[in-house]
Amino acid sequence: MNNFLLKQLKKIKAAPQIAIITGSGITLFRDKEPIFEVKYSELNASIKGHEGKSKLYKINNKHILVFSGRRHLYEGLSFSDVTSNVRLAYNLGVKKIIITNAAGGINKNFKAGDLMLITGFIDLMQTTERGTLSGIIQAPFKIKSSLTKKISNTFNSTVKKGVYAGVLGPSYETFAEIKLFRLLGVSAVGMSTVPEIICAKSLGLDYAGISVISNIWNPGHKPSHKKVLEQVKKTNEKLDRLVSKLVDKT
Repeated sequence: MNNFLLKQLKKIKAAPQIAIITGSGITLFRDKEPIFEVKYSELNASIKGHEGKSKLYKINNKHILVFSGRRHLYEGLSFSDVTSNVRLAYNLGVKKIIITNAAGGINKNFKAGDLMLITGFIDLMQTTERGTLSGIIQAPFKIKSSLTKKISNTFNSTVKKGVYAGVLGPSYETFAEIKLFRLLGVSAVGMSTVPEIICAKSLGLDYAGISVISNIWNPGHKPSHKKVLEQVKKTNEKLDRLVSKLVDKT
């Protein structure tokens, strides 16, 4: 895929300025035709809601590279594997990256369909010498990137803000885990994004993370991937408007 993208970009003399990684069920720029697209076969096609394609768009004279789908640590993959989209964007000269996901709402003030700007994260995905839950003993990492600040200032009234907890999965959290997350100040939880944020920061990219709150925890809630995708589909238009405005202002 790397070579194909490079050849296509050279052919049309395009240098993408912004990259976007989309999470489960998220579809952006549905009213626009991509300049080209390529399917990356290495993506696990069994994960529903992940299209597994790279698409290049030209919007307001900007070239936008969209990675429609991602890989996950719970597939038995390495950190390098799940951050391949970020590193590819960097190698293509991208300076800014937006990382999206579908996440479970932990904050009691959230509702399904909300958009949450990730202002910090707790990493409970990767095992260290102190164990998988070593992230609990540390304060959430605070995100201070320029792109995050821009989204916060520009869309202050339309997006929630909060800490994202990245867990390995694949599973839905128990009520005991939800209670723990609330004690830790977590607003949303999911099974991706944290490695990509860490990689983007290490490469010097300007980055931001946005979660679509796909479900809210309550005693009668029975989560399923099908319901997650249904809710994300309903929220796509809201996220699309935000991203389109952001691209226009960036």
